[in-house]
Amino acid sequence: MPLLFCNIAWMKNYAGRDAKDPPKGGGGYVVSEGRAGEELNFVEADDGYVYGHFETIKNDVDRDVKIERLGASPSAEFIDGVDVVWTAPVDGRDPRCVIGWYKNARVYRKRQRFDGVYPSGQHEDDEVLSFRVRARAEDAHLIPVKKRDEGLYLERGKGWSGQASWWYADDTSDPAARSFVENIRAIIGGELPAFDRPPARSRVKHRAGQAAADGYTRYVKRHEVQISPRHNKLERLLKDYLQRTIPGVQFLPTFCDDMRFTDGKSLDVMVEVKPTETSIVRFAIRTAMGQLLDYRQQQRWEGKQLIVVETEVTKADDRALALENGFGLAWPSGKGDFKILWPPAPKSAEGW
Repeated sequence: MPLLFCNIAWMKNYAGRDAKDPPKGGGGYVVSEGRAGEELNFVEADDGYVYGHFETIKNDVDRDVKIERLGASPSAEFIDGVDVVWTAPVDGRDPRCVIGWYKNARVYRKRQRFDGVYPSGQHEDDEVLSFRVRARAEDAHLIPVKKRDEGLYLERGKGWSGQASWWYADDTSDPAARSFVENIRAIIGGELPAFDRPPARSRVKHRAGQAAADGYTRYVKRHEVQISPRHNKLERLLKDYLQRTIPGVQFLPTFCDDMRFTDGKSLDVMVEVKPTETSIVRFAIRTAMGQLLDYRQQQRWEGKQLIVVETEVTKADDRALALENGFGLAWPSGKGDFKILWPPAPKSAEGW
């Protein structure tokens, strides 16, 4: 299993904003603001996950994590099955020390934002807005301060973690660094004692499912109670785009669904159109999926199905929700064009 080392500010518990446990040694932002995005790295959210942050911004540029170095394809937006090792400068000063890890985590290429739908009340109260890593809470392990000893300290220099906040440790050719990495791998694998403890629970709880329920309710009230002018405009934009880009496109009669078209050859597509804002795009995708599955079963539809939303789908998880379940996903990309994504398929079975 690949390893990714991520350096964050030093804290005792990473259990939320606490004057008795301030983040130390996390860079200029932590010094100036007195807070850090990693403050909740070891807090179990309402959905049973932990959401990990490490800083990727340098000189106002939010850098990608090159997850292809962990085994992902160059086009992938995330990779699963990575062991993420968290390190921090001891009490805010060198050396860096392993303070815990996530086993079997999902690592994202780009920063993922909560967009107002927080995984726990504490994430909302502490104003933690984004994350880079996600894992099941039972796979998150924090080493108590008294057990963070010299055997967990990283060295500096060639072959070790550099100035960046993340280190592709499997790539090192330095013998001492490689030995250290293998020792950490053994600890994670349970071959050596780790003296770890499970994540804290969120101190500020939503009602069970409140974040999802509130977001879904807002979406339904705003867009599903009645057909809006935005819905009609989005549908018209898509139709104009298809007429312009697919020679011989034909629009077929619909039954409950918003639109159907064919190129007269091998591409038959059923379309569900959903006006959206960024914060509720996932709920729109979920709603469209349910409707399209219903239509597929009732009407014995065998062609493709496409979900069209009004705003760019920036979150990898939201894209995956549609694509990994067999639905295409599209949104306007400017000047009358659309960005259209289809699930991976053999080239002989692809549409356009």
